Amino acid sequence: MDGIFHRHTKPGTAPGTLTGRAPVPDEALDFTLVEYTQEDCQVLHGVEMDECRFHLGTPSKTWIDVAGRPSSEMLRDLGMAFNLHPLALEDVFHANQRSKLDIYDGQGFIVLNDPEYDEGQLRSRQVSIFFGENYVISFHEHKKDIFKPVRERLRTSGSRLRSFGIDYLVYALIDMVVDRKFPLIETLSAHLEELEDEALGEPTDATLNHIHQARRALIAFHRIEWAERETVLAIMRPETPFIMPETRTYLRDCFDHAVGVLELVESYREMTNGLMEVYLMHSSNRMSEVMKTMALITVFFMPLSFLAGIYGMNFDRGSGNMPELGWKYGYEFFWVLVALVVAGLLFWLKRKRWI
Repeated sequence: MDGIFHRHTKPGTAPGTLTGRAPVPDEALDFTLVEYTQEDCQVLHGVEMDECRFHLGTPSKTWIDVAGRPSSEMLRDLGMAFNLHPLALEDVFHANQRSKLDIYDGQGFIVLNDPEYDEGQLRSRQVSIFFGENYVISFHEHKKDIFKPVRERLRTSGSRLRSFGIDYLVYALIDMVVDRKFPLIETLSAHLEELEDEALGEPTDATLNHIHQARRALIAFHRIEWAERETVLAIMRPETPFIMPETRTYLRDCFDHAVGVLELVESYREMTNGLMEVYLMHSSNRMSEVMKTMALITVFFMPLSFLAGIYGMNFDRGSGNMPELGWKYGYEFFWVLVALVVAGLLFWLKRKRWI
């Protein structure tokens, strides 16, 4: 997970300019229109932009979900059709923005993040939500329909989504994005458990790399979730337009979920730091065992090398310099001396509890 957003807009570029994004493959946008009242709900898939613009002017509550990553030209058309603020469109265009709440004239704009964790990499995916008095327009880059559960609840007669105002739909979308992080954390947890078993067992050089990747992913996840918690808290404030007091009660529950996610991320981040220490400790112990083995070999062979050096000197035994060289059992005497030295060293090291 790089967790780094590379933005290539030149310094001094006018705000709201839709340029400077790295090229992406063109993808067709998928519009899903939901128009509902307390008595009825109509869901239309694959609708055109003009039809969506027409429904925005009706007295019914309208939710337009846009899936895909629009080009600059398409996003300008969407901004004109739906009356979206240029600064907000710039954030949608570049994506990978920090979670936040912006309030424009008669319109709110929320940025959330729905990351994906795969093979040690955390990839951020932005969810943008525009809302007004009786409409919600959401943008996301997901291939699958992440808001399908919310749409199914809207189809249910008598549901709170139909009974409450448009602000409750905004809450439902935010709550969906926040709660989607719990399965992701479970995936992270399973991966960390595998790394823990590997670090405590037979770690390799790849183990350190995997631990480092998980640590970077959790650091980025913590940054994402910290901003998201502050965003939910900002939406709960009384001065936020279009958010009714009864909806703030449910937003408090959403805030609790965001805090819970943040606490889990913090605990797992500490766990990765512990795994790094375990790996380094295991490597240090392994190196200590190697050094201990080498030291033991040196301890035993040093006196033997000393004895061999003495009896390998070229002194004349006939002059009495080394009488052992003339003994009948001199060779056997040497090996008995070697055995006594080794046995003595072994006894002494065991008594000291060094081996």
